[in-house]
Amino acid sequence: MTAKVLLFDLGGVLADLGDPVAAMGLDMKPAEFWRTWTQSPSVRAFETGRMVEAEFFEAVAGELGYRGDVPFEQAFHRWTLRPFPGLEKRVLQEGQGRQLALLSNTNPIHWNQVRKATSAFEAFAQTFLSFETGYFKPDRAAFEQVIEHFGCRPTEIRFIDDVQANVDAARALGIDAHCYIPR
Repeated sequence: MTAKVLLFDLGGVLADLGDPVAAMGLDMKPAEFWRTWTQSPSVRAFETGRMVEAEFFEAVAGELGYRGDVPFEQAFHRWTLRPFPGLEKRVLQEGQGRQLALLSNTNPIHWNQVRKATSAFEAFAQTFLSFETGYFKPDRAAFEQVIEHFGCRPTEIRFIDDVQANVDAARALGIDAHCYIPR
C-alpha cells in the first residue's frame, strides 16, 4: 500500500545531531552521553514542555556531570542541530503525492536552530514536536495523535526514525515504520 503520510523523525534522520559531548565539553564517551540523555527524567520533562529552561539546565548539568568553565546554558547552546545537506531536495522528492509530517522528541532550542537553517519544514502538513504536544516517543500516545490528526489507517503512514524502540512502537500500532541510520 502506498503511504498517504510520510512521517519523519528530526534528529538523526533530517538533521545532524553533531557531537554533543565535544560541543558541551563533557567528560564522557558518546555512548554514555546518549544513554544518560535518553533516560534522563529532566530531558523528558523539558522535551514534553513540563520543565522550564532554567530548571532543565540546572538538573541536566548535574545528570551529565558538567564541570565546564562556562555556565551550562551557554555550553548547551553550543550543541547545534543542522539540517542534513540536500534536505530541501529530499523533502520535495519524497513528498510528492503524500502529506509530510514530523514527529520528534525535541526541545524549543534545537527546533528553532533547525527551523531557522532551512525552509524544508514549510512543506510539512504538520509537526508533532514533543515540547508542544506533551507526547514522547516511543509512548503510544505520540503515534496515536498522528493517526487521529490525519484520520487514516496506521498502514497508510510510513514512519522513518533512527531509534529502533520508536520504530518498534510504531509497528505495534500497524504503522509502516523503518529504522534509518544516516551514513
